[in-house]
Amino acid sequence: MAAQMQNNDDSIHKDKSLTKTIKKERGGLLTFISNRTPTIEDAEDILQDVFYELIQSNAIENTASWLYRVARNKITDWYRKMKPDRLDDISVNLEDDDEALFLADIIPSMDTAADKQLLLKLISEELSETLEELPKNQSEVFILHELEGKSLKEIAELTNTGIKTVISRKRYAVLYLQERLRGLYNELLTN
Repeated sequence: MAAQMQNNDDSIHKDKSLTKTIKKERGGLLTFISNRTPTIEDAEDILQDVFYELIQSNAIENTASWLYRVARNKITDWYRKMKPDRLDDISVNLEDDDEALFLADIIPSMDTAADKQLLLKLISEELSETLEELPKNQSEVFILHELEGKSLKEIAELTNTGIKTVISRKRYAVLYLQERLRGLYNELLTN
């Protein structure tokens, strides 16, 4: 009976300690994560994952540094999941050149310096804004195909649209995206 009461006391102490740590570190961690993700919603999702890891963990010596290390790992995992596997095929033909510029040529890798990660955030925001500017049916097809990995046939069935219409919508979305990427590429070259 005494051992059970001691376990309950330890559990209550751990809960209070976790609550205190979460309140203390939440603001700084959210800022840290949001500076590395395109939207605040994404940052909040990652923050919840970090705190979940904290709750699941046992004794941690330096909680603050552990939280930031977990946050960095969660951000890296998030970008790996979000990385579109077929966007590498999208290219922009430069006016002066016959050579095509591929998206992979301008997106930095995740293990680069902070200024390069800022560039990644800029590119992500540009892509997000571009998708919002597209007509809903075009952006929907692009997102379903490129980001969610659905086949064009699946999209046609999901949207109750003919396959040729789906292909056409995807083509218009890609053309618009190429045009916007050309503008971003030129802007990055001049800065």
